[in-house]
Amino acid sequence: MEHSVYEFPHIFRRVHMEEPREIAEEVRFLRRIWRKHLGREVHRVLDLACGNSPHGQQLARRGTTVVGIDRSATMIGAGRKESAGLDRIRFYRRPIERFRIPERPFDAAFFMSETFPVMTENRDILSHLHSVGRLLKRGGLYCIDIDRQDGMRATRPIELWNRSLRVGDARVWVRGMHRPMPWHSGIYSNFEITCRIQFSRRRVVTRDVVPIRYTLPCTIDLLAQASGMFQMIAAYTDLSFTKPLDRCHRRWWAVLRRI
Repeated sequence: MEHSVYEFPHIFRRVHMEEPREIAEEVRFLRRIWRKHLGREVHRVLDLACGNSPHGQQLARRGTTVVGIDRSATMIGAGRKESAGLDRIRFYRRPIERFRIPERPFDAAFFMSETFPVMTENRDILSHLHSVGRLLKRGGLYCIDIDRQDGMRATRPIELWNRSLRVGDARVWVRGMHRPMPWHSGIYSNFEITCRIQFSRRRVVTRDVVPIRYTLPCTIDLLAQASGMFQMIAAYTDLSFTKPLDRCHRRWWAVLRRI
């Protein structure tokens, strides 16, 4: 059976080069956006594609009620274990494209880790926005973290990562590739990540293929309007309120308001 790196939450975040320091910086920026644009206190927050919800855990420790949604039972299980003793965070296993949960409305929502572009079909993004919109109060904010995408479309496989790292007692060799897609698909590439993980008593090989849609501020603006649920009110670059989009180094955030 082919394994996925998402079966190993503590390794997954290191493979994707996420650091605890970055999580704290992102949480601080989220709170700054809420203060700037919301005009009311944030008590209840929805975390989309939350994984083990590292952002949600930090917010819950500060007194915010957080509800996380993810399709992976393994990642949710890790989140529940890590947040044991926190009564302000809970999780639901749901597909992110379309979902309902038995919760009262939220003040804000967020989608972190630059993975929003894994939804590649217009209908999936629109149903996602409807699902989120139904759970937000009017005027509530939805913040979406998106990787900067530029350059020519991949026409051949391109190696992005080839490195090794140690995570606890495990040694991990990582190879990341962009695989080309047809020009008419609207998909920037298939991102393929393969890991060889050497534990103390066994070796596991994981392989994940993630389609990535070419996603720009104008795309999100149009989809927000098409949903009838949201208006895009801002786009911020590299956790800054002042840095222009044409100087974006790594990623940008879309800020949508529930209408």
